[in-house]
Amino acid sequence: MKAIFAKRSSKVFLALSFISAAVFIGNSLTNGELSTNESGFIVQFLANHFFKNLSGGDYIVLSIVVRKLAHFFEFAVFFAFFNSFMISFTGYKNKALIFFTIFIGVFAPLIDETVQYLSPGRTSMVYDIWVDFAGCLFGMLVSTVIYRIVRRKRAVEG
Repeated sequence: MKAIFAKRSSKVFLALSFISAAVFIGNSLTNGELSTNESGFIVQFLANHFFKNLSGGDYIVLSIVVRKLAHFFEFAVFFAFFNSFMISFTGYKNKALIFFTIFIGVFAPLIDETVQYLSPGRTSMVYDIWVDFAGCLFGMLVSTVIYRIVRRKRAVEG
């Protein structure tokens, strides 16, 4: 039964990894004007509801923070799913697979920024690669902690 669950869960996590990768690639393919409008909508919402008296410079800082957090969290979600796939599929029995996983965590942001560079009205920034990779590491950490908690709970119950 455990092997069946591991195979089923690894398929689910792999599918979720592909879906979240499609989301960040789709966001990178968005032209500059639409991307600015999307993040501008969120910035305006935050400014209107939480930061009522923003000056021009503060508004720009809030805009940058929102855009960087979007990068961070889309990669955290992607990598939480990818790491969960790797855990459920391989159990990291071969420690070299950890390096493969981290390689994907570096490679995916490079692909993302390359796609952004090729999208009309968009720019590519090395800083964003670091933000994306930090999101990957955060997603890996969160998914590993959740896996260990679930594994301990199952060991106690079963």
